[in-house]
Amino acid sequence: MDIRAFGSYYGQTASLPYASGFLVNASGTNTTFPACRGFFIESASKNADKILVVTLADAPGTPMTFQHIRADTHMPISITSISGISTVDHVYVMY
Repeated sequence: MDIRAFGSYYGQTASLPYASGFLVNASGTNTTFPACRGFFIESASKNADKILVVTLADAPGTPMTFQHIRADTHMPISITSISGISTVDHVYVMY
């Protein structure tokens, strides 16, 4: 999957800095957005397992659950939505 950035198209694995992004308060809010290049999960509680439910860019309509998230984590995976049933504190969607 190619990503449009800086006026050009780059491969998903290209070594390219993130140019922009936004914050999602994941718990309780369903959020849909254009395919991103990666996301950062921020978890305030290091002692409790959290979950994040997303839709991958190449699997529309199929939710994927990340479980047992405890520490702050960067995921270089392209997603298009975050489900409100997620229990992580914040997700930074990056382009």
